[in-house]
Amino acid sequence: MNMAPALQPRRHLARGKVIVGIIRWSLTALICFIILFPLWWIFISSITPASELYTSPIHYLPLNPTFENYARALSDMGIASKVKNTFIITGFALGGSILFGMMAAYAFARFDRKGIKIAYLALLFSSLIPGIVTARTTYDFYRTLGLIDTYPGLIVLYTSALMPFSVLILMNFVQQVPYTIEEAAEVDGANFLQKLFLIILPLMTPAIATIAIINFITCLNDLFTPLFFANRIDVLSVGITTVPRKNTYDVPWDMISTIGCIIILPIIIFVLCFEKKIMEGIMAGGVKQ
Repeated sequence: MNMAPALQPRRHLARGKVIVGIIRWSLTALICFIILFPLWWIFISSITPASELYTSPIHYLPLNPTFENYARALSDMGIASKVKNTFIITGFALGGSILFGMMAAYAFARFDRKGIKIAYLALLFSSLIPGIVTARTTYDFYRTLGLIDTYPGLIVLYTSALMPFSVLILMNFVQQVPYTIEEAAEVDGANFLQKLFLIILPLMTPAIATIAIINFITCLNDLFTPLFFANRIDVLSVGITTVPRKNTYDVPWDMISTIGCIIILPIIIFVLCFEKKIMEGIMAGGVKQ
């Protein structure tokens, strides 16, 4: 019996899988190159002497790599104090947005009352208003309270900016947690706080990891808030604006690249620590049943 005709569809199917695999990995490599090449270029610019930045032809590997720019950033620009201020403000803002966001998300998800729904919609609507629109009135209010150029003032501003997104993700996640779990905890004698922190909180770990990563990146990228509401408290995002220049046309790309690498490094470390929870948290918190 001739089996050749029967083998033809299998051969075509296997060939089609190979072609699809080649296309998929080619697109993946292209996307990775588009994303990673700018990061690589910033890094090599930060370790390349200023006299070699504009050499022709272009060198994609520095001929004389040096970490002098990082030493200058530490000694001349006070980058250490900027890092300290950034992590103090960002750490408290992340903790506040997670703690208060979790409690607000639980209330919005579990209590079905008209006033609570209005508060939820008002919270989401506040995220649609650009910060520059309310900057003047907020500045006057902060000046009255004496919160301008203070850690508590910046922490409150950062936390309030992170709350809408945090509540949105966490609330959708809480809605997918069966209420029977809480009822079983009540039967065992658990009170409200025990249910919230011992039952719901561990189940929300993927969503919390997701919002922690996104909110951390948001805090590091925020330029307007520390630039407008602080003068003496410098953070990393404002560091690029303080790079010294000889004149308007002399742009020190080596130092700017160095500051950029210092800003990007904690983001990469933070994402690597929580990357396993990113997709799980996004899928669990962004899709309703």
